Amino acid sequence: EKAGKVRILVDTQVTSLKTNPEGRVIGVNVQNLLQKDGTDKEEELYAANVVLATGGFASDRSTGSYLSQYRPELLNMPATAGAFSTGDGVTLAKALGAGIVDMDKVQIHPTGWVDPKDPNNPSKILAAELMRGVGGILINKEGRRFCNELGTRAYVTDRMLSHDPNYAETGVWNKEATVPTFSLVLSSSAALDGKKHVDLYSHKGLLTKLEGFTALAAWMGIEGDQEKRAFLRETLVQYQEFAKEGIDPWGKVSFRGVPQDDLESETFYAGTVTPVLHYCMGGITIDTEGSVLNEDGEPIMGLHAAGEVTGGVHGDNRLGGNSLLECTVFGTIVGQKLPIQKEAVIVTETDIQSSSEEEPQQEQEGAQVRQITQTELEEHNNEGDCWVAVNGVVYDLTEFAEEHPAGPESIHALAGLDGSEAFNAVHNEDILEDFEEERLGVLV
Repeated sequence: EKAGKVRILVDTQVTSLKTNPEGRVIGVNVQNLLQKDGTDKEEELYAANVVLATGGFASDRSTGSYLSQYRPELLNMPATAGAFSTGDGVTLAKALGAGIVDMDKVQIHPTGWVDPKDPNNPSKILAAELMRGVGGILINKEGRRFCNELGTRAYVTDRMLSHDPNYAETGVWNKEATVPTFSLVLSSSAALDGKKHVDLYSHKGLLTKLEGFTALAAWMGIEGDQEKRAFLRETLVQYQEFAKEGIDPWGKVSFRGVPQDDLESETFYAGTVTPVLHYCMGGITIDTEGSVLNEDGEPIMGLHAAGEVTGGVHGDNRLGGNSLLECTVFGTIVGQKLPIQKEAVIVTETDIQSSSEEEPQQEQEGAQVRQITQTELEEHNNEGDCWVAVNGVVYDLTEFAEEHPAGPESIHALAGLDGSEAFNAVHNEDILEDFEEERLGVLV
């Protein structure tokens, strides 16, 4: 965007796809959602090709939504998808006669974090498989394990939902039932193995550090229930024994991060998790080149798609790790097949003269780096005036916070502070190259 080769429109909604008389897609109609004149005025944007990459539909629980049409029993289940996941791309393509496939195939991930500060929020942060891969174990409210934590998402989810008697009998979820929650518990060695994730989740308040078995039992709310407390201790001791034997009753044969023998000397990390809607296998039909197909299986000229907006790629239930792979593969295929018009650059004598005159001034300005003290940083500590230090550099993120893909809350929580640890736990430092305009100076 800085080079002028891309135009990014925020707070802007595509209302329809534009076509010519032959039915070829030639652009989009868009509407600015923040129009101050109160009108519904739209802007027409023209392009030789349009690519849909709008994601799935798991967050739309409104009447008539795709979720209500195809999987109504899942309407009350929380989701990891962002608020954008409302099936807009599917709707846009269907308006032109695009085919759809596998719309009833919605993946339920077994572990979404329940934020203790906002437990009823329908949007959850994913508790990555890595948490179980390094040795995290799942424990129910009785203090018992109930599955092989390394099983497939479908298997672990089924074992979780089977705590509901009706589901255990019918295999069908009742949307009026309360979605069960469980404890995800890591030992100190497991936490060390997954340190980057543990640090991130702890920073967000989703994981709690607990010193010893007694603290773990108290955190689970069973310190006063002798039976459940005994079950919990038995569960952990049995897990140690299963690890030595190399197999447990659910077929688990890989044991990492096993708690140490003296449970009171162990440091645990625990959080609450629940099954969540995670991915929509269904969507609009495409061919192997990423061209959108109509209901007769013929390409809609000028219209392409990649990612979760498409359907038919994964079948009944996708494997973990394949969502971004799908985006990469089909995004690359579509990107490579579409011609990009070469940019015409005309350099005049005036441009050359102006550039040479500006160079000394730019060098002089570049040498004057603003120095910001910790005290000054701390003064800018609210949503309307939000400065954050990252790796020794101070940025004004007041305007950016609302555009942050993960939401403004994590930015606002760092207002007036050094956010290096939180930033480095999630991001690569190269991303800061896009924030030169927000850069204020160096922290001294």
